[in-house]
Amino acid sequence: MMKKKIPPILACVLSAGVVLQAAPLTVAVYDFKGDGEAASYGNNVTVLVTANLTVETNLVLVERAELNKALSEQAFGIGGLVSGDAAAKIGQITGAKVLVAGQVIKTGNDHLILVANIIGTETGRLFADKVEGGVDNLSDLTTNLSRKIAQTINDQTTNLIVAAQESGAERLERIIKSVSGTNRPSVSVNIFTPNRKGHCATAEGEFGAILLKAGFAVADANSDRKPDVKITGVADNSAGARQGGLFSGRSVIELKVQERRTGNIIVFDRQESTATDAARGGANRSAQVNAVDALAERILPLLAK
Repeated sequence: MMKKKIPPILACVLSAGVVLQAAPLTVAVYDFKGDGEAASYGNNVTVLVTANLTVETNLVLVERAELNKALSEQAFGIGGLVSGDAAAKIGQITGAKVLVAGQVIKTGNDHLILVANIIGTETGRLFADKVEGGVDNLSDLTTNLSRKIAQTINDQTTNLIVAAQESGAERLERIIKSVSGTNRPSVSVNIFTPNRKGHCATAEGEFGAILLKAGFAVADANSDRKPDVKITGVADNSAGARQGGLFSGRSVIELKVQERRTGNIIVFDRQESTATDAARGGANRSAQVNAVDALAERILPLLAK
């Protein structure tokens, strides 16, 4: 009897013979654009491809509203062509490992060509898929294109993402090494969760720990000591649906960094991150920690100048 082959993105086979599901990849679907008459089909293609990819158990889709909020339309080229720098920016802000964007081309009166560009936000590698057919078969065209996209992501995973994963200690060491200046102001961190009307303890604790490790003094909100710099913000944390044996978690953290004495704003920053874990709580915490770490890597060098 022929054995069913297990795709590498869905499972890894250990020497002991145990099959474990791999963590889903986070994918952002940006606009499918077109010129002239083809432009009117772009939005429908984008919506249909996004809907089709959401049913893939090995993919986690970035919400469209969050993608629009995170990025300016000017970050992209014309006609669905996305630069490597823009793709990397999307990955940094949204946590997406793969970006899908594309073009809609109309030839003749009723013939469409749909081209999908699949880009690894970490590696910059680009792959493309194409389907074509009549305008009255748009649903079938987008279904077929979505299948091709999912298959390409499956087949090219090692080219689209960076395989090596940092440990928490390695990531912390890298963040601290990125702080090259000598200035070490005292800092307070207050991050709130609007839906729970309280502090986000995980995000505050992670940011405070990084600051201390990097040599900054951390002032508690209830302390008599006034900080030199105030970091305030909100964390929107949510749990996703269970996919296979894993839960997904999502965190969007927006921060304002301000000098207390002068009131000058040092920076506004925003980070979205997703994570998966066998436990729902673990996925949520990991998403928050990942978001904070990315923010800290950008903010701490500014504080040390």
